[in-house]
Amino acid sequence: MGLFLREQELYDNAVAVLLGADDDSLIDIAQFGKMVEEYGKLLKQFKRYREATSPEERNVRHLDTDKHEMLNTLHYDVLTGIFNKRYLDEHIESILQNMGRMGDVVSIVKADVDFFKQFNDLYGHAAGDTCLRSVAEALKTCLYRNHDFVVRYGGEEFIAVMPHTNEDGARRVADRMLEKVRALKVPHSTNDAFEYVTISIGLVTGEKNPSGWAPEELYGRVEEALLKAKSCGKNQYAYLGLSL
Repeated sequence: MGLFLREQELYDNAVAVLLGADDDSLIDIAQFGKMVEEYGKLLKQFKRYREATSPEERNVRHLDTDKHEMLNTLHYDVLTGIFNKRYLDEHIESILQNMGRMGDVVSIVKADVDFFKQFNDLYGHAAGDTCLRSVAEALKTCLYRNHDFVVRYGGEEFIAVMPHTNEDGARRVADRMLEKVRALKVPHSTNDAFEYVTISIGLVTGEKNPSGWAPEELYGRVEEALLKAKSCGKNQYAYLGLSL
C-alpha cells in the first residue's frame, strides 16, 4: 500500500472510531495510541523521502508512474481484462525471432466462441459480454507458464501464444481450453454442437526455423486450422504444423 493511501486509511479509521463513540462511552486510548504511533512513522518516512529527492526527481518519478499506468491500460482489453491485440502486435515479432535464434519451437492457439452471434441475439449483449469475460478467464487459467499469454484478438476471438511449446504440449493446452469452457456451463440453446457455450480452436506449432517465423505465416496457418475445426462440427480443435 502506498504511503499516502495508508495515511488516508489511518485518518478514516480514526474518524470512524470518533463517530461511533457514544456520549457515555470511552474511546479506546490504546487503539488511538497505536494509530498515532503509526501516523508518526509515516510522517518520518515522508520526511526522509522529501530529503532524499529533489522536486525534479519527484516529478520524474510521478511521470514515469503515469506513463507505466497508461501503457498498461493500452495493453489490456477493457471488457475481459486480459491482454489485447495491441499487446500481441507489439510482442509477437520479437518472440518469433527469439525462437528462431534459440532453435526452439512456438505454438499458437486461435479460439472462437461457437455460434456467438446467435447467443447475443437470444440472450442479449450484456449476457454476451459476461460470456466473453468468463471465456477469457477460462482460457487464461489454462496457461501455466509466465511466458505464455492469451489476448482478446477481436470480437469473440482469442489468441494464445506459447513459446517453447511443441505439438504434444500444445494439444494438451487445447484440450484443457475446450474442457474449461464447457465446464463453465453457460447455457446456449442455439448451439448446435452442445447445450452450453463452447469454443472451436485452431492450433499450430511452428517447428524450428533459424530465421524465425513471420507473424503472418503463423496467423494464416492457425486460421486454416480454426476453419477446419469449425467445418468438422465445432466444439473441438484442429492441428496443423508449420515447418520449413
